[in-house]
Amino acid sequence: MDRRIKIAIILLFIGAIVLSIAAHVFAVFPGDLEISQAMREINNTGFSLVMQGVSTVGETFTGLLMIGAVTAFFLIGRRWPEAVFTFITGSNFVVTALIKVLVARPRPPYYLPNPSDTFPFIDQYSFPSGHVLFFVVFFGFIAYLAWFCQTGRVRMIIPALCCALILLIGPSRVYLGAHWSSDVLGSYIIGTLWLILIILGYRMALARMNTGSEGTPVRT
Repeated sequence: MDRRIKIAIILLFIGAIVLSIAAHVFAVFPGDLEISQAMREINNTGFSLVMQGVSTVGETFTGLLMIGAVTAFFLIGRRWPEAVFTFITGSNFVVTALIKVLVARPRPPYYLPNPSDTFPFIDQYSFPSGHVLFFVVFFGFIAYLAWFCQTGRVRMIIPALCCALILLIGPSRVYLGAHWSSDVLGSYIIGTLWLILIILGYRMALARMNTGSEGTPVRT
């Protein structure tokens, strides 16, 4: 493993632990209230529609459907490693649930619970943002696959769209009053760490598939 990747993993892990502990101890971080208030004061119909639309994509049911659809696409194309690790991106929901329960940070006071929530006990907690974590892990992995496995315009368009969604989902959760800005920051860090581990697992799987039992390359 590249030394820079090791350093990145260590730093992200430390950042995730520190922020998780701090979120457990403090209901808000310095700047959370000010950022939240500034975001919620934005009065623009177009901006509001974009924020709501992006956030809707991150609902658990929608996310599971997208993971299932992309996994099925790779299975039909017999792209086994891509199918398996796309399916594994769904582990972000488990990671989110575990951290939410452990940290147990309350939602912002203006958060309105969704009566259709599948797991209200878990969804009552604010840290980390499940939407952000899902976007970083799932769309991040799709962007990675497109960049390294595709050519032409697809190689540029898909990663660009994925990155745009990843960048927009964080502000949307603050704007809609579902999370503090520190929840979003922690989610980007945890999501990036989880994404890197999934990509490393994917690359290891490819390396094993492309190498014979005696260490000689196998035709694929």
